[in-house]
Amino acid sequence: MTDRAQRAAQICETGRRLYERGLIAATEGNISCRLDDDRVLCTPTMVSKGYMTPADLCVVDMQGRLLEGTRAATSEILLHTQVYKANPQTGAVLHCHPPHATAFAVSRASLPSGVLAEAEYFLGEIPTLDYRDPGTAEFAALIAPHARTRRCALLKNHGAVSWDCDLDRARSWMEILEAYCRTIILAKQLGGMSPLPGAAIARLRKLGRDL
Repeated sequence: MTDRAQRAAQICETGRRLYERGLIAATEGNISCRLDDDRVLCTPTMVSKGYMTPADLCVVDMQGRLLEGTRAATSEILLHTQVYKANPQTGAVLHCHPPHATAFAVSRASLPSGVLAEAEYFLGEIPTLDYRDPGTAEFAALIAPHARTRRCALLKNHGAVSWDCDLDRARSWMEILEAYCRTIILAKQLGGMSPLPGAAIARLRKLGRDL
């Protein structure tokens, strides 16, 4: 199997896992991975990510223009290419609508930090980006300042995005983000949260940067 074929298979497998875990529904979400400095392999629009095949995938350039594929590329490809351009180390980007994380993205409640060791270690600071219409250049530009220093972000009134050197790591951050948000919601129902000591937060984030 060629490297490109392997990446195509990984995108389809990632889509199935996200769909089965309920992190995307219907035709929601989009997934991509970098092929080289100039090209990105990505999911098409209006196709369930739980049932994709490699033949459904598209190749676009760093401006989001379709180079290969029989379907239109995801309408949010500019979000992905913005991350790739801002951080050359990024090899994969995911955008999902995980229910508990999206609940924070659409509510007036801000996502607390400094309360769960695993979240501090794996995710660090989780920014919430202001709302812009999905698919627009203005929407995509919001992610650029965070692409080098963060691993995921909430998208106000929209969902979440994660990225890293490969699809497995990007998917892990999305799953951890959703689990963290669910834990916070449950903790609030039990009466609140106990914060980590400030020194512990600093240590965990420093260790996590070396992952």
